[in-house]
Amino acid sequence: MEIISAGIFGPKLSGKTTLAKALSNQFWVKQRKRSLVLDPNLEQWGNHSWVTDNEESFWRVVWGSQHMVVIVEESAETINRDKGLINVFTRLRHNHHKLLVIGHSGVNLLPIMREQLDTIFLFRQSEKAAAYWAETFAEKGLLQAAELNQFEFLRCHMFTKPQRLKLQL
Repeated sequence: MEIISAGIFGPKLSGKTTLAKALSNQFWVKQRKRSLVLDPNLEQWGNHSWVTDNEESFWRVVWGSQHMVVIVEESAETINRDKGLINVFTRLRHNHHKLLVIGHSGVNLLPIMREQLDTIFLFRQSEKAAAYWAETFAEKGLLQAAELNQFEFLRCHMFTKPQRLKLQL
């Protein structure tokens, strides 16, 4: 299934950023899509990536380009229910971008933002958070997210059953 907009959620040290970096690299290798990364930590994302912690310049570059992978790290800080960023979730695909949003919990996104995600990668979640995602995706299999071990995650594309996977470190 093709990813258009995805969310990666889980606790610290679960593997969220490692997974996002692997996906970024995969998009580069398979589709030659460069990554634009908003990362407050300014980590290394590979030579195919442009990384900044400046939100204003990041969004200017995102909206002025096409055919990129747009990665927003630490969504609790960088998006944090900002109504002005709803268009990132609803219109970004019209620039032929892919979207990856990374955070500890989906509650940092507005409901309309969460509902625009076509794919989620859930690392361990609280029972309440897992139930919320199960309801959002209409998929009871996401309740398993409360039972995951470190580096395990569920990948669920809209309208499919979740797959339980483990990061290959």
